[in-house]
Amino acid sequence: MSTGMQQSGVLLQRKCFSSVLAMIFIATGFLSSSVHAALMKTPDSRLLHARELLGRSFQKKVVRKANDGTEVSDFILEATRKFLPKKHKVQSKEIASAIVNASEEYDLDPVFVMAVIQNESSFDPKRVGTSGEIGLMQILPDTAVWISSFSGQEYQGKKSLLDPVMNIWLGAALLGKLRKQFDSEGRLYVSAYNAGATKVRKLVRNQKIPKIYVQAVMKRYIAIYDGFRKKGDLSLRSSEAFQKVMSVTN
Repeated sequence: MSTGMQQSGVLLQRKCFSSVLAMIFIATGFLSSSVHAALMKTPDSRLLHARELLGRSFQKKVVRKANDGTEVSDFILEATRKFLPKKHKVQSKEIASAIVNASEEYDLDPVFVMAVIQNESSFDPKRVGTSGEIGLMQILPDTAVWISSFSGQEYQGKKSLLDPVMNIWLGAALLGKLRKQFDSEGRLYVSAYNAGATKVRKLVRNQKIPKIYVQAVMKRYIAIYDGFRKKGDLSLRSSEAFQKVMSVTN
């Protein structure tokens, strides 16, 4: 069992977010909570993160309607199973649980983490990028060493990044760190996940607003939520989410 799988039942600290993002996103909509009893007890972290990302449009979005923690949790499991390549579907439960538990620890909406995973690797745990990025959240080995230095996640070498659970925990820890560094400004910390904090700060100093990567993630995030709000059982809704993601990425 990987280190990440042993971490559950984490106590959430509730945060108040004052910043409202400028609308740099295209059509907007957001999904919701996670796959775990802990998130059912404390759905506020998910809602707060959604509010932070969506700004004023939050009031109109499906995320506010998705308050049933059990249903959202089950949806994440079904959607994870749908998004995973066939040969990796056997790992759907442990991957979905890692998404939920890691999101819980770092106060992230687990659906947002799903959107990052889909954008980075199309849910392929064995994906290796052209620059050496590895796994579901496309993490560089050097970056993994740095993440482990502040997160308490026990990085065990390059091959461990192929463990989807370890990869998710490291990726969520990085998102949490960047979120703090950029004072919860979604357009900045989401961009920094892809380009690095130093480059994003340089762009901001030059009055250039990062958009492309943020929009790519948000399109997926919105598409997953749009699937969730459709009528039907969770299998049909996860299929709808998958089709909607494919439609915005092709």
